[in-house]
Amino acid sequence: MTIRELDPERDADGVVELLREALPHGVFSRESWLHRVRTIPERAQQAGWVAEAGGKVVGNSWAFRTFFSEGSTSAQCSVNVRASHRKRGIGSELYELMFAHVGALGATSALASFSENDAAVAFATGRGFREERAEAETVLDPRTVDERPAPDVDLRAVADIDPRLAYEADIAATRDMPSTETIDEIPYDEWVGHVLEYPFFTAEGSYVALVDGVGAAVSLLIADEESGRGANMFTGTQRAYRGRGLGLAVKLASVAWAKEHGITQIATRNDETNAPMLAINRRLGYRPTRRRVEYLKQLS
Repeated sequence: MTIRELDPERDADGVVELLREALPHGVFSRESWLHRVRTIPERAQQAGWVAEAGGKVVGNSWAFRTFFSEGSTSAQCSVNVRASHRKRGIGSELYELMFAHVGALGATSALASFSENDAAVAFATGRGFREERAEAETVLDPRTVDERPAPDVDLRAVADIDPRLAYEADIAATRDMPSTETIDEIPYDEWVGHVLEYPFFTAEGSYVALVDGVGAAVSLLIADEESGRGANMFTGTQRAYRGRGLGLAVKLASVAWAKEHGITQIATRNDETNAPMLAINRRLGYRPTRRRVEYLKQLS
C-alpha cells in the first residue's frame, strides 16, 4: 500500500469509485469530480492524498480553507477509505497528512461532512470531532409525482432567463439556510463555475419563480440522463417572498422536467431543522435514507 499526493487526472476514476461507495445516491462522473476540484479557488489552498493498493485507489483525504464564508478561519476536510480496506491504519495515515495541512492553513477549526455510520462516527469522535449539525438525506422517484405547480406562478427555466436572476435568488436564500459556516461569499463568476458550468447541471430542468421581475425562488437540478439519476443542488426562496408556495412551485417544475426526461431518482439533503423544506419533501414523497452529519473539531 502506498500513500501519495493526489494527482487529479490520474486518480479521478478511483476517487469517483470511492464516492459512489460512500454516497450511493450521489451523481458522480470523472468529469464532474474533476470540475469540482478545478473550481475550488486558489485562495482555498486545497490539498489531497490517495492510498493505493494493487494499482487501485482504496482511500483518499483532502482539506482546504473555507472559502465561501467571509472572515472564516475554518478548514473543510475529509477522509474516506474503501470498506474492504478498513482496519489497516490507512485512514489514520491519510488523516495525519490531512490534519497537518489543516494546521499549515492556520485554521482554528476543522469541519468534516459525511453520511452517518458507526465506523465514521467512531473515527471522528476518536480524534476529537463532535457532531455540530445534521441533514436528512432523502430520495424521490419523480415518476410517482403527479402534482403540478400552481398556474399563477411565473416559472422560467434558468436556460431561458438572465442567469443572474437565479444567482441572486440562490445566494439570498442560501444565506438563510441553516449551516455551520454561513455561506455569504460567492462571487458571480465563481457561482457560474460551480453551478452553470457543472457537467450535470441542467439549465432546462432548473427553475426560477419571478415576482415583479425578481427571482423570488429557485430550484437547481443536476441530472445524469444516462443513469437516470438526479439531485436537487439547491431549492430556496428569498425571505421577502416566503409563504406564497414559490418553493413548492419551483421544485415541482424541476421534478416534472426530471420525470419527462427519464430520471428515476432525485436525491436531496436538508437540514433537520429546516421544517418548511422538509414538509415540501414529505408532500412530494421523498423517502428518508440516512443522515448526513457535520462534525467539528476546535483547534484554538
